[in-house]
Amino acid sequence: MLAPDFPLPMGYRWQYIVIRWIQTLSWPWFHQGMKWLTWLGGERFYLIMLPILFWAVSPRIGLRVIYIFVASMYTNYWLKYALHVIRPIGIPGIRSDLTANSTGYAMPSGHALGSVTIGGLLAWWVKRSWFTFLVLILVLGIGVSRVYLGVHWPQDVLVGWVLGAAFAWVGWIVGGWWTYRGYRENVRMALSIVFPLTLWVIHRGLEDAGYAALLLGLGLGNVLQERWFGLELNPILWRRVAAVIIGMAGLIALQWGIKWPANLIWVSVANLLIGLWGTLGAPYVFGLAGLYQKPVRMA
Repeated sequence: MLAPDFPLPMGYRWQYIVIRWIQTLSWPWFHQGMKWLTWLGGERFYLIMLPILFWAVSPRIGLRVIYIFVASMYTNYWLKYALHVIRPIGIPGIRSDLTANSTGYAMPSGHALGSVTIGGLLAWWVKRSWFTFLVLILVLGIGVSRVYLGVHWPQDVLVGWVLGAAFAWVGWIVGGWWTYRGYRENVRMALSIVFPLTLWVIHRGLEDAGYAALLLGLGLGNVLQERWFGLELNPILWRRVAAVIIGMAGLIALQWGIKWPANLIWVSVANLLIGLWGTLGAPYVFGLAGLYQKPVRMA
């Protein structure tokens, strides 16, 4: 009953059946829950959660998580343009929700890739079994939501999960090794420029070029912040909360307040400025406002 009565490419028949089957679970509470889960795996949620992690919890871990996540999103869009897998939107028998926010190619699923990348990195950092279990449940739910809402094939989610696990594992190991080595400023400066510029040169579309520019802003801004200011978090909670509010206001002004033209140069410039604001401009403002502090030097 759930099988298609029209031809599909090899390997898509079982995926069509899976989508049709999961969409039979159409209780209102379940449907709304799937929408909430897909929001938790989307850009708007990460735009709130990741700056809070960097500005108010741990700049060192926050920068590592953000940098690896942005690199994974670059890879996500690069592969989408390279593989050209069409979404199940518009396929007879499949109900597709959120189509306005689900344009472009399908594989891999950015929601699946991003949730595993961030969830895996945070699980390694927190090192609590209950937190790891919560991450696994959220990752599973986010991936299932993309299939249920009819905007991804199951294979898109599976590939996203595998890639996300690889990014989290390799990223955590490389990040720890990088921190342990303590490279000189000139080495860090060179890599913060060369790596993202290389990604920008080999980009395939507007989105991955934007993520490469964001990596450039994040890395360069962090090196310059350490050179010029060397600021640290203030232990007082209200100061951290105030820093997040000010930082978010700056992000909103850059992302939504300025109407950037949707072309390669301006998207790249916008993301470069967002990255610089996050790791250089915002901490500088926090320092001026007394929300960040200079590190305490031991005598």
